[in-house]
Amino acid sequence: MNGRGARPIFRSAPGSRAGAGRGPDVAGDRGGALLDARGDRATRCAGALLLLIVTGSPDIRAGETRGSIGGRVTDRAGQTPIAAVRVTLRAQRQAPSPVLPASLPRTQAPDAPRPESGRGTLTDASGEYRFDEVPPGVYVLIFAGEDHAGRTLAPILLDAGSDLRVDSDLEPLVSERITVSGGGVDAGPGLSRIVLGRDAFASPPAALGDPFRAIAGRAGIAPADDFKSEMRVRGGDATETAVLLDGQPLPYAYHFGGGAGSAGALNGDLVDTVQVATGGFSVEYGDALAGVIDLSTRDARPGRATGTAGIGSMLAHAALFGPAGDGSWVFSGRFSDLGLYDERVAGDATDGVAFHDLFGALRMPFTNGGKLELALLEAGNDYREDLGSSARAAMSSVSRGLRARLELALDPETLLRVQAADSGLSVASSVTGGESFDQQQRRQDLRISLLRILGPAHRLNGGLALERVLGGMTGSVFNGIVLLPSDLDYRADRASAFVEDIWRPADNVTLRYGARADHSSWTGESALSPRFSLEVGPGGGVTLRCAAGRFVQFPRQEQVFLAAGDPIGMQVADHLIAGFEVSSKNGTRLVVEGYRKDLKDSIGEAVNRFVELEERVTRFDSARALGAEITLERRSPGPWSWQANYAYLEATQDKEGIVSPRNTDQRHSLGLSGRRRLGRGWEAGAAFRYASGLPYTPLRPWTNGVDYGVVLGRLNGARLPAYERLDLRLERALPASWGRLGFRLDLLNVLNRPNVRSIDLTFDPSAGAFYETVFYQCPFLPVFSLKTEF
Repeated sequence: MNGRGARPIFRSAPGSRAGAGRGPDVAGDRGGALLDARGDRATRCAGALLLLIVTGSPDIRAGETRGSIGGRVTDRAGQTPIAAVRVTLRAQRQAPSPVLPASLPRTQAPDAPRPESGRGTLTDASGEYRFDEVPPGVYVLIFAGEDHAGRTLAPILLDAGSDLRVDSDLEPLVSERITVSGGGVDAGPGLSRIVLGRDAFASPPAALGDPFRAIAGRAGIAPADDFKSEMRVRGGDATETAVLLDGQPLPYAYHFGGGAGSAGALNGDLVDTVQVATGGFSVEYGDALAGVIDLSTRDARPGRATGTAGIGSMLAHAALFGPAGDGSWVFSGRFSDLGLYDERVAGDATDGVAFHDLFGALRMPFTNGGKLELALLEAGNDYREDLGSSARAAMSSVSRGLRARLELALDPETLLRVQAADSGLSVASSVTGGESFDQQQRRQDLRISLLRILGPAHRLNGGLALERVLGGMTGSVFNGIVLLPSDLDYRADRASAFVEDIWRPADNVTLRYGARADHSSWTGESALSPRFSLEVGPGGGVTLRCAAGRFVQFPRQEQVFLAAGDPIGMQVADHLIAGFEVSSKNGTRLVVEGYRKDLKDSIGEAVNRFVELEERVTRFDSARALGAEITLERRSPGPWSWQANYAYLEATQDKEGIVSPRNTDQRHSLGLSGRRRLGRGWEAGAAFRYASGLPYTPLRPWTNGVDYGVVLGRLNGARLPAYERLDLRLERALPASWGRLGFRLDLLNVLNRPNVRSIDLTFDPSAGAFYETVFYQCPFLPVFSLKTEF
């Protein structure tokens, strides 16, 4: 099945929107494929490789007696799960007697002897952690939380092949001290927040090492289609969500950003945690209406050079970590060429789709507990397509950024943070007879903040920020029927200030309140944004939460260009959220939330003819999003883990009294996922997603009896068919003397369901007939990869 189909079948003319004006499509409308003539040969090779992995070498099979250690970390006062707790597992050479058994009680163990080097992980949103492929022996478990007293459990005996559960509860800190943290960890209430550790975001089928794709299908989070990594949050456009890296803005977070297909521009091997705020987030984060995605890189100093490397049918990647004096260094690189899948996805027109990214960082600690980090990022993309009759489509871009972060502990209760970044982007995109644009941008960011502990109950955070964006864009914008010229010389400065307090009047009550002020030189507008959130834990694993606040965003360079002269300005969104969470000791967690967002002067597409493409935008008088979400999950050290999500969303917009659905108005969404540890290093996973059809603006046949053509229908007056997709995953981890070897097979859209991403209508004068063309999303695709850890 190709990426498009027509009724009746026809070949679109060069320059028509049905074929020529669709822009870059990383994994979707672009193609290359597995030739049928190679099918038997490929099957035999895959079978031989699978047999080799199942049997393994004698040295590798010796690790089959390894076991696992996992459990759940909770707050001792409220018995609620604690996310993002650092759990370290270390072996000790000799263990005193008695050794703690598998049925470990919740009591403090004696102090452990000096441990050897070990492994670390973070607890997920349900407080769960797990270490797999652990050799039998005696171990020490160390728990360290930002707002809880640390705890050590030892000695712990793991028998060969056993699955050991070790739960722990941590005491909330009565008198806090400043902890220098690499990321933008939000220590306030957990409303509308998702925290994923490395294991959680690496395991979903079809994530393909992309942290953004790993969160797709969670309650309130969805991509526009299969080929995009940009996420829409609770009825907001992807541009309404801010992306951060270690607490700093990451302006160019995607390869082919804004195109018909995209991929995350950061190697997943670098990421330690992914935190997603889907509403009601801290005043520390500005210029976002819908949500915040914060990626935290791995920050631990290794005792020796370590790393990961992998190669597969879609991607090659490597990440290296090593010590540098008292500090550490990291280097990462990735390269992808999607030629293997081109023809399978979209036919034989695509000449190539490729991207690469690089990341390097040096981190040096100070004796007083602070640290300095310098980082360099680069990402490049290239896309080529032959449209026939001498017509071509092409897009290439490169972005680079230099980042610095300084953190100084002025005293045990005060932390000074200085963050600076200088980034640049260059894009060239053209389609013969269709849309084209060139873009240049330079962005500079500076933020200074002070974190101060005031007594046992208050945590004060305040700061100032400056942002400057310079650049220009020139080209054309599609308005649904014709191309409009657009030319932009852009210079915008934004100044911000914020102050916030996290107040804990009792062990089971947390109140976060604050405000931020923003001013933009481009629009000349200013805004004051007060926000608050409350969390109460009455006990029994129940937590009650609510939040309200104002959020603003100023128009971006790309939005001003796409407006093609139509004036747009500051957008304002007021959030109101309420919900509760129930957690049980066996790892089951239920989260229910409802929300309402009222927007003023919202920016949206004036025409939404193609769901996956950017078209002309305009200012709407108002918009609204109403929704409810339910998440039920169980993450335990046992063999089974699963999650179920349901979300209801109604997103509308109003312009001059005419109400229409927003592009993101997806009324019902359902996600089911599960994973099963099969033993001997094998693990299987599955993920199913269902979603109501997205709205789009249809074309209607037109005639006056003599002439024929097409006209635009009502804005978002039609809907695509409902979306369904099932993905499967099978992998095996093989321990070896030098580290670990992993094999993984992802089966995308295993039922080969023809999910529709857009529908077009054209008129052929020579035949005197109208033709409907259907463009499809991802067909069935197998993705194979090998990965080593050393």
